[in-house]
Amino acid sequence: MIDDPLDLDPETLRAKYRAERDKRLRPDGNSQYVATDGDFAYLLKDPYADPDFRRAPLTDQVEVLIVGGGYSGLLVGARMRQAGVQSLRIVERGAGFGGVW
Repeated sequence: MIDDPLDLDPETLRAKYRAERDKRLRPDGNSQYVATDGDFAYLLKDPYADPDFRRAPLTDQVEVLIVGGGYSGLLVGARMRQAGVQSLRIVERGAGFGGVW
């Protein structure tokens, strides 16, 4: 076994992370979240999207469909291309790619 230069005890570390997680868990679970309608409906709108933008739907077939054009979706697309996949599509709900980063 390789000596740990940081002298970490895995069980102590797990216990620490469990304690921190338990501080953030709430008994009301998903009901703690506010619906994005009414006063909060504006949060669903993309401020960069042209509300009048329209185009015909795409009907071609692809080998790989990636849902979400954020950082992870873009990275998956790049890795698929590196692996030789040429027929892929990334579908993004927002007006552009890149997500919130």
